Amino acid sequence: MDRSDTCATLDEALADGQLSDFEHAARIELAKEAETIADLHALIEDLQNDTDLQPMADPIELAHPIATAKGSRLGFMTVAVPVVAAMVALTFGIRACSSSEAPVSDLGEARYQNPAIVVDIVDALRQKIGTSVVDRLGLYDNYAVISAPAPGLPQKQVSYTYRDGVIDDYDDNFSSTRDFDEPQIDLATVDLTKTAGIIAGARESLNMSRIDSYSVSFHGSDNGPEIYVSAENSDKESGNLAFDPAGNFLRVMPFSFG
Repeated sequence: MDRSDTCATLDEALADGQLSDFEHAARIELAKEAETIADLHALIEDLQNDTDLQPMADPIELAHPIATAKGSRLGFMTVAVPVVAAMVALTFGIRACSSSEAPVSDLGEARYQNPAIVVDIVDALRQKIGTSVVDRLGLYDNYAVISAPAPGLPQKQVSYTYRDGVIDDYDDNFSSTRDFDEPQIDLATVDLTKTAGIIAGARESLNMSRIDSYSVSFHGSDNGPEIYVSAENSDKESGNLAFDPAGNFLRVMPFSFG
C-alpha cells in the first residue's frame, strides 16, 4: 500500500508537470526498491502535491534519493532507456508499483561505477582542491580517477586517484600540459538519478545481448559537459552513448551487425 501511495503521488506530479517522463520513471524504479518509509518519503519530499503515504513515526531529516542509495540496493537503479530506431529519444509510460519482483540490473554490482559515488567524490574534491569543477572523472571497478588543473597552475593537468573515500595526492611524474581553454564539467551539477537510470538501461539502449564490461566518463567538451558510457562483451558486441548533466541524450551508437 505504501508503494502504491508513493507511485500515485509520483503519477500526479508527472501529470501536473512537476516531473519529466524520465524523472518519473527513475523515481518509480526507486520506489520498487525502497526498503523503508523514509526511502519512500525521500522520493516525494520535493513535490508540491498532497500524498496518502503514511507519515514517519519520528521526524527525521529526509535524504535525497541518491544519498539514500549509497547505503542500500537503491544505489544502482534499473530504468530501461530504449533507443527507438535511429532517433535519440526517451519513451516512458506510466509504471505501476504493483510488481513484487525487484528489478535486477543487467550490469551486476556497480561498485565504483555506481553514479552515487559521485556525491562522495564531490565532497572529497571540495576538501582537497576547493572545487567540484574538473576536466574529467573516470569511474572504474575499484577506484576513480580525476583530471584537473594543478592547484595554482592552470596550464598543468594532474591526476588524482579516489579510493576508499580518499583522494590521493597527485604524482607529478604523470602531469601533462593543459590548454588555457580546456573544457570542464562541474560534477555537482550532474543529475545522478538520471545518470544511474541511463547507465542501468545501457544494454537496451545499445542493442546488446549483454554487457560484460563498461566505462563511465564525466568530462567537458567543446559542445559542453557530457557523460560518456562505453560498453562491450566477449561476443564482440560494443556500443557507446553520451548525455548531458541533465540527462538529455546527445548521441547513441548502438551495436549493429550488417
